[in-house]
Amino acid sequence: MAEPGSSDPSSDPSWGKVVLDGCCLYVAGVPKDAEWQELKDHMRQAGEVEYCELLYSDWGQPRGIGFVRFKTEEDAQNAIATMNGTCMGGGKCLKVEPWTGRKPSANSPGKIMYQMWTVYNKKKQRNLDPEKAQLVERIKSFQRAATTQKDPARHEKAKLQEFVAMCNMP
Repeated sequence: MAEPGSSDPSSDPSWGKVVLDGCCLYVAGVPKDAEWQELKDHMRQAGEVEYCELLYSDWGQPRGIGFVRFKTEEDAQNAIATMNGTCMGGGKCLKVEPWTGRKPSANSPGKIMYQMWTVYNKKKQRNLDPEKAQLVERIKSFQRAATTQKDPARHEKAKLQEFVAMCNMP
């Protein structure tokens, strides 16, 4: 089976239909910063993984849920037995169960939104000089405790330095 994004899902006659073949698994507890390849590599310990997909909200936020299809039902059952409760990273343990719903869409609006935000954020970060990028990260970590968060990179470096000094930020 093809990797995510490499083929048209509408060409698969089973796409969007309920999956009851025993090869597909629901994986919860996936770190939200993980990529599909990391989940596939982790699940490969239990058997041959044919396909792996991460799910996103409509706004492009990772849901911490993955869809994994193994080559055989035996590999999938082995994954349920051996991978359930393992940690992939971030300290959260995985919950591995049979997939009981429809196959997720390879081109869901949430995934497209996630890809757009990823490209946008990478371009934005490349334009920052290293000193300003460090200030931006310090302020973002400070903002995590606040109820409203705005992107500090929109300000000049001098303004960021003034804010860091005024708030006695570490």
